[in-house]
Order: sequence, then C-alpha cells, then structure tokens
Amino acid sequence: MTTHQSELIEAARLWAMRVVDPAFDAWDELSAWLELSPAHLAAYEAAVEDDEWVAAALAKVDASKDDPRRRRR
Repeated sequence: MTTHQSELIEAARLWAMRVVDPAFDAWDELSAWLELSPAHLAAYEAAVEDDEWVAAALAKVDASKDDPRRRRR
C-alpha cells in the first residue's frame, strides 16, 4: 500500500467516524471530498462497510483508558 493509499483510507475512515456524530454538519465538505475522485467514494464506502477497523480503533481507546500511566491522581 502506498502512502497515498493509506492517507486516503485514513481520510475516509475519519469521514465515516464523523458522520455518525449527531452534531455533524459538514455534509457539503463531505460531498465535495467524495466528488474529487472515484477513489474517495470507494474508500469511503469501504470504510463504512468494514467495521473491523472500528472495533480495532475502539479497542485501542479502551486499552489506553486502562493504562495506569494515563490515570489522573
């Protein structure tokens, strides 16, 4: 995977996470990003359809919450 591909996948995943927020209001920006390239749409659709990366990301967040170095005293 090239750097460009990984950046595209990351951007698509960030959009996929943002749109589920009830306060999301950047629909015009998302539409513009999707219309820039068919690759953007394909990456976004893949991000929405593939929930394994979401589970992995949430597991990392949960693990960091359990890290004693991150606890406040």
